[in-house]
Amino acid sequence: MSRRTRHRQLAKQAARRQAEKRQRQRRKQVATIAVALAVALAGTVGVFAAFTGGEEPAATGPTAPTGPTGPTGEPGAQTGTVQPEPGPEAVACGGEVPEDALEPKPQFAAPADVTKRNRTYTATFRTSCGDIVIELLADRAPETVNSFVFLAEQGFFDATRIHRLDDSIDVIQGGDPMGTGSGGPGYTIPDELQGDESYTPGVVAMANSGTPNSGGSQFFIIAGPDGQNLDANPAYTIFGEVIEGLDVAERILGLPIQDPEGGIGGQQPARAVYLEQVTIEVSRA
Repeated sequence: MSRRTRHRQLAKQAARRQAEKRQRQRRKQVATIAVALAVALAGTVGVFAAFTGGEEPAATGPTAPTGPTGPTGEPGAQTGTVQPEPGPEAVACGGEVPEDALEPKPQFAAPADVTKRNRTYTATFRTSCGDIVIELLADRAPETVNSFVFLAEQGFFDATRIHRLDDSIDVIQGGDPMGTGSGGPGYTIPDELQGDESYTPGVVAMANSGTPNSGGSQFFIIAGPDGQNLDANPAYTIFGEVIEGLDVAERILGLPIQDPEGGIGGQQPARAVYLEQVTIEVSRA
């Protein structure tokens, strides 16, 4: 091989490496923007979602949810139901489709006041791939924890699906009664940001629509170090920490998704991952 040919090959390799580096940087930047706009949930009847056409704001579309901006009506009152969308027939990790996976899910006017001071609340997620145990941080985010506990005690999360896996930010996301990324509990709750948010492995935080005080029932678990890509936009209320089963979250994050080239719309797991049941344990602090 001549020296000139060798130099040409080395130049091409260097150019290719630089292009790949720029592409990785662009993906990381887009991931941060996408979560700001598309870590999705619907607070009520507003239609926007990460996974249904024309509903969720895309990374370039700064739309916002419609509907109430906070709890309205009598706390704990049921206002109606929503119908879950069918998930993939195959279930991940050898699991099975829960019998009540397609039963209508309740909507509420506002969360009832169910938590008490001087209590510790622990949530256990029984998933298709194993259990995840989460300490709820009531001192840090009391309204968020109260809403989560209220919904869990109503069976709201049972038989719902993990509907988003995003390995660019190491997020697994659930809490949508419809399973599409467009659903919520019928109300929204205020942000409870402390100014020290850092999305490290094991953090559990509320998803939102990209606008203030738009949290509802959708949440995400950080299952790896790239969650800290969100630190540049710390807009997600942290309300829990995984104390057991982070390896289960990691396993779920590593599952194949429906369309790796499809953006947020393709981030549904190729095989369904169910939150079979969410239970709450209460103890004295």
